[in-house]
Amino acid sequence: MSTWLTHIRRLIAVAGCLMLTATLAVPVAAVPAAVDGLAAGERYLRTYLEQTRAPGLAYAVIRGDEVLQRGAWGVDGDGRPITTQTPFLLGSTSKSFTALAVSQLVEAGRVDLDTTASTYLPWLRLGGADTARTVTVRQLLTHTSGLPQVWSTDLTDRYDNRPGALARSVRDLASIQPTAPVGQTYQYSDANFMILGALVENVTGDTFGGYLRRHVLDPLQMTHSAATADEARAVGIPVGHRYYFGRPQRFSAPFDTAGVPYGFLAASLDDLSHYAIAQLSGGRYGGARILEAQSVRQLQTGTVATGHGTYGFGWRNSTLDGVGTRIVWHAGATPDFFTHIVLAPDSNLAVIIMTNVYAPHMDPLLSAGAFNLARILHGGTPATATEDPTHAWALFGLFGVAAVLLTLLACSWVRVLRRRRHGSTQSVPSRGRTIVATIAWVGACAAVAAGVAWQVPALWNGTGLAKLQLWAPDVGHAIRVVVVLAAALALTRLGLGVHAIVTAGLSGADRSRSVATQSPHSGA
Repeated sequence: MSTWLTHIRRLIAVAGCLMLTATLAVPVAAVPAAVDGLAAGERYLRTYLEQTRAPGLAYAVIRGDEVLQRGAWGVDGDGRPITTQTPFLLGSTSKSFTALAVSQLVEAGRVDLDTTASTYLPWLRLGGADTARTVTVRQLLTHTSGLPQVWSTDLTDRYDNRPGALARSVRDLASIQPTAPVGQTYQYSDANFMILGALVENVTGDTFGGYLRRHVLDPLQMTHSAATADEARAVGIPVGHRYYFGRPQRFSAPFDTAGVPYGFLAASLDDLSHYAIAQLSGGRYGGARILEAQSVRQLQTGTVATGHGTYGFGWRNSTLDGVGTRIVWHAGATPDFFTHIVLAPDSNLAVIIMTNVYAPHMDPLLSAGAFNLARILHGGTPATATEDPTHAWALFGLFGVAAVLLTLLACSWVRVLRRRRHGSTQSVPSRGRTIVATIAWVGACAAVAAGVAWQVPALWNGTGLAKLQLWAPDVGHAIRVVVVLAAALALTRLGLGVHAIVTAGLSGADRSRSVATQSPHSGA
């Protein structure tokens, strides 16, 4: 009897273990099939590389504290192979590092999120005096300061590496006017993070790059990164590319110390992988902790609606279309590099894609890469993305205007040559008609040149011609060609008009002398 009872107890225990195992297996089944999707993800990235025509690409897939897959393909602007240790400029992905630095100071009790920024930066002046006095650190972090985007102005991309470059750029913000009340409206602006970078400098007494190196980059073992011009030279940031009439063109720009807090931090794929691991692991990487887990969650939690999700502290929040997974992400670009990090905290996954080419019209296609790779890893299918057509239409229109101007210029010079050949045998229009026609020609050419030089750049967030030349050189050069042709046509028509007026005057004088000679009283 006892033997049967023993067998029954064993069967019950085994059944219980099986039930417990089945229960514990449910969460595992819910985890995205990252490993199974890696091959599909790599196939997609090969297609992505062809679509974007990127000369070089680096990518990584991370789960928890493990890099599941990484790769580096192609070459840099000097033809050297891209590796996982090749530094890329991060663009606006740098903002999350600035937010992290500020959060470290908050944890240390040296900065309070809801205290005005001018408390820590007494010399701060902005176009709206109320903004400078009332905007808080939190509002700068969430882009609710009311300050407009300054990307299109000469306040960014200054390539200033002299001592005090960052503070100097923030002092120049005194010229900008707020476009919304403080704390009420989300308006993405590099100006917010420029101010935060200067705030870190003022609170710590260190340069922004120096603070970042000692408190973020070194603890994360980011050995192929750069937050200063000296570090950029040491790690050797390679030459990148810009698109020029659809094809990548080598472009070498200097490092920009003044722009590090909002867009000019540099890091390699391996470095950025360490950073992503810390973001997934509650602020830890290896034996180092750069931030408490609660502060990391605060960074990644969106609190302000953007129209396409929410914004936290240096991170965007949204839902991955087609999959439904919450993602925390940020993309960034300089004129010659593009970087995109996508975190899926609920899945404990991260995706990084970096390319050494950029242009504003290619942003939708370039940004799709990390999103689609994350979709594949979550069992979804890639979404279709295309280039922004504004760029192509602008070039088409400029080429059309240039063709018309060139045709008119050619016809005008044919007229000049005919007049030289036939001399005074051609009929000469009246002086009044010639003056009116000349003024009309010159005025029309001036209007075309001015309209193209000011209105076409406005399609890119109201930027000026010099900034457009930096980010979209093919459009910038096309504008310059139109302006030169318009000026040449105006000068040609002005020359023809002056010649016609002089000729008409001489003809009139000849006729007067002829009449005087034929008069019966002449010579009397």
